[in-house]
Amino acid sequence: MMHIRNFALLGLASVLLLALSAGTSDAKTTKCKSTSGDVSHTGTDGSACDANVIVSGKAKASASGISDASAETNDGGSTVAKATKNSDSIAEANNQGKATAISANSSDSSASADASGTATATSTGNSDSSATAETGKATAASTNNSDSSAEAIGSGSVADAESSKASDSSANASANCKAKATSRDNSDASATCSTDGGFATVSATNGGSASGSDTAPPTCTPGSGTAKVRSTGGNCG
Repeated sequence: MMHIRNFALLGLASVLLLALSAGTSDAKTTKCKSTSGDVSHTGTDGSACDANVIVSGKAKASASGISDASAETNDGGSTVAKATKNSDSIAEANNQGKATAISANSSDSSASADASGTATATSTGNSDSSATAETGKATAASTNNSDSSAEAIGSGSVADAESSKASDSSANASANCKAKATSRDNSDASATCSTDGGFATVSATNGGSASGSDTAPPTCTPGSGTAKVRSTGGNCG
């Protein structure tokens, strides 16, 4: 009988140990997930994650390679934050918003969404990206020592910023309009729209610089590369 009792106690202890350690972290990736309240963990490599849900919603965060990831959802909506290889990611959502922030290789990403907006920010290779959406849709993506920012405020607003290879891009939409900026190879591009039905599509490559708006004349400075603007405010390049 003693042997049976000892085995039973050993089995119970094993179950309790598994219950306590499940969902915390492993040797490679630290993971946090919440549908209510705050969940935070620290991995063996120093990586940290935090997933917090206030009132209602979903939040997921994961980090590895000495990284930090934070996801917070308030009053509905969902957030996802992922960071790897010495990177930081922050995702925040309110009032049915959806925010996703992903970073890798010494990069930073932040995404904020409100009022059913959708914000997505991705970065890799020593880059930074930020996306903010209120009712609208904002997407920012950067790679290889680049920066990108996108902001979409208002119903029907769409902002898309993409940059690569030591470049900068920014897109801002504040009405039912579309703004898109794309840059690569040491270039700069900015696009802005603020009137319903307006648009601005801007691109620059190989050292070029371009800016466009749906309400003002564009500017194109190609240098040794290219610069192009197509918008309701005018065209160049």
